[in-house]
Amino acid sequence: MAPAASRTQPDHPLGVELMDADHARIESAIRQAAVADDADLPALHGEIVSELASHFAREEELMRAHDFPGLHCHFAQHRLLLEQARRTGAMSPSALRRHIGVYVAQLVESHVLTLDQVTAAFIRGEFGAERFEGLRLPPEAPAT
Repeated sequence: MAPAASRTQPDHPLGVELMDADHARIESAIRQAAVADDADLPALHGEIVSELASHFAREEELMRAHDFPGLHCHFAQHRLLLEQARRTGAMSPSALRRHIGVYVAQLVESHVLTLDQVTAAFIRGEFGAERFEGLRLPPEAPAT
């Protein structure tokens, strides 16, 4: 991804190095939309979507390594978030700027504050798989 005014900590640190570093990088790129030239917005959008996809792949591998029982739900949300972030159609520069700086930013923040918060707490050992036993979840994520 193009260099951003990078920060070392994300807006909502989770205490899991991989997640925090990726989130800080993604948030910095999203913030660039406010100041990017109109002509640079499509490329910036593409870089953000690409970084989200790469981040999700790393995060899913981390969840597998920790046997996170909610992986399939988290995985499904990753796919949905990516699909929504990619949707731009024929947007004007101002609409694309809003799509990145407001819509994508809100999607990412909501994901971090919900699914990632739970995942990070599990990875940090704050609770175990027993917390997931009462949920009506399929045993595995569908193959993609």
